[in-house]
Order: sequence, then structure tokens, then C-alpha cells
Amino acid sequence: MNTPVQEIAPDQVKALAAQSRAAYDEAIKNRQTLASKKPSLQAAFDQKVQPQSLCGCGCQQNICGYFSFEGCGCGCGPHTETVEVTAYPADIGPNAPQQGTPVRFVGQATGTGTNVDISNVYLQGTVPDAENLIGIQLSLELSIYPGSITLTLLEGPRVLAVLVHPSQYAANINGQFYGTGTGVFQMA
Repeated sequence: MNTPVQEIAPDQVKALAAQSRAAYDEAIKNRQTLASKKPSLQAAFDQKVQPQSLCGCGCQQNICGYFSFEGCGCGCGPHTETVEVTAYPADIGPNAPQQGTPVRFVGQATGTGTNVDISNVYLQGTVPDAENLIGIQLSLELSIYPGSITLTLLEGPRVLAVLVHPSQYAANINGQFYGTGTGVFQMA
């Protein structure tokens, strides 16, 4: 059985916040590198700083919860598939997971993968003004490899957060997938 979101240790929350920030910085760097190689993408990948941003000049909030990823379950080679992404329970807020707004996440991503069926992996990410994301259609990029899941949330081309998992969940992550899609946080 999963540990309730409220029982995640404070040191784990801090470690995941640092890991999420590093993944966020890497996602921005990768987009800037891609834009520099293809000038036509420059405007699309421009990551302008918002007044409340991850640079430390605003309110940073956590998105955290137990996410499940379910594809067609086909064991054959890589093929196009749609992966349903859900999270419940999840919390959003500056003090989440200890105190946060209870939410659920519903989304899907379409891409190429094999045999994706992963349940209840704790993910956490840091985002400015996370509570303002409730009820807003977000874009997502989902990357799954054995032992690793990265869920990137975007608003248009802007990276909002990169959700990562603690190392103890690596053994439960199998299959491969990379794709894009949409999702929304809803009040629980």
C-alpha cells in the first residue's frame, strides 16, 4: 500500500524539489539548444521569466502525488500507443505534501512505446503558482524508461514543471514510452 501523500518525509520533499529543479533546468537547456539549431523554433521555445518563477523571485509550490500510467499493455515491439495518465491522491500548494489543495490529474499522451502499465508512482515537481493550474488544460511530455519516469508539464511552449520520482520507485518502473499529450488537474 502507498504511503499517504501527507506522510512523505520532509527530507524527501526537499530532495525531490532539488531533483525537479535540476530536471526543469535541463528541460529549458534542451529547448534552448534545439531552438539555436532551428531558428524557426526560437520564438516557440522562448522561456521568458514570469514575475513569480523558479528563479527564486516568487512563490514556488509543489505538485505531488501518486501517478499511474496505463497503455495498451502489448508486449510486442515499439508501436504507437496512447498512455492514460492519472493521479489520485495528489496535492498542490506551497506546503504540499504536508498541507496542500487535494486534486486529481487526468490526461493522456500519444507516442511510441512498449508495454506500459505502471501504478502508483509518487511524482513531485516544483512550479510557480501551482494552484492556478487547477482546471487549466496543460500540455505534457511523458518519458518512461526502465527505472525512470519524467512528466513535463507545459503551458503552450513554456515548461512549468518537471515531475520526478524518488529512487525507491525505480524498481517498479518498466516498459518504454515517449510521447506528448494533454492533461488537467481537477479539484478532488
